[in-house]
Amino acid sequence: MSDELFLRSYRLKVGRVTGSRVYEMRTGEIVPGDNDGLRITFQATHFAGNALSVAEITIYNVSAYAERQMLGDGVTKKYEFISLEAGYAGQFGAVFVGQIVNVQRHLEDGGATKGIRFFCKSSAKERDQNLINLTLSPETDPVQIIEACAEPFGAEIQFYGDFSELKRRSRGTVLQGSPTACMNELAEAFQFDWMVENGALKVIKREFALANQVYVISAGTGMIGSPVVTDTEVGIRYALNPKIKLGDTIKLESMAPRFEFSGAFFYDIPRTIGEGFYKVNSLVFAGDSHGDQWEAQLSCLRLSAAAQAGISQRATR
Repeated sequence: MSDELFLRSYRLKVGRVTGSRVYEMRTGEIVPGDNDGLRITFQATHFAGNALSVAEITIYNVSAYAERQMLGDGVTKKYEFISLEAGYAGQFGAVFVGQIVNVQRHLEDGGATKGIRFFCKSSAKERDQNLINLTLSPETDPVQIIEACAEPFGAEIQFYGDFSELKRRSRGTVLQGSPTACMNELAEAFQFDWMVENGALKVIKREFALANQVYVISAGTGMIGSPVVTDTEVGIRYALNPKIKLGDTIKLESMAPRFEFSGAFFYDIPRTIGEGFYKVNSLVFAGDSHGDQWEAQLSCLRLSAAAQAGISQRATR
């Protein structure tokens, strides 16, 4: 296993218009002060096709003054924004950026261990409040329909894959209500996946592999336990790597996959079941800075043989 999977680090920042507060655990450094090395736990979930990420982040043993600020007690306005970077010495980056929705005190060990828990989401309030109400004429280019639906998100729209063969609708198209719900309906109609990431709305044709780095996931590169293979997807636990994003391509190598589908009773299943190329469809980053868990949990869809062609040379460990 590479040395880059040693030395955990995190950087948690909470902020408001008038200022911010930063907590860090840095590799190879011991810096005195109540802002450094505190225990945090987190679970950040990123959904494809939902334009939304949610996170539950807890920090323990903060000062009494910081606790009052976080809870909004007294005259000080509570924090509104939050970002979390985490990883290892050689692979460190953002796992969640968003707004704080709710805050609560958290107690463990019968009250002996105290923390502050943040419930967070990624999408801006303004985007949540947007509604769409459009009627597009018959024979409108499907790409134009998707662009019209994506406009309320206020993000740069990026298309990946060939959309030129999509059939035009003989009837008009009505887009009404939540832009997220409308995008999900179009995704099923026109067979694409979509996500909002780093200020861009990515529209990815089904079975299309993004032309970026392909991550090899195996026991030697940080896979935890055995992958779980079902009829349609594979679930993988992997050492926390913030570089992996929704829509990325991974190459799975496993000596002992666990399969969970009815065919196991009726068909001969090869040892290599589950191995191959996949697209990351949903992603969870979860960790405890002072515990065992420090991982990414991936749910991936298998790429077709056509989509896999030509990507083997991009696979990196």
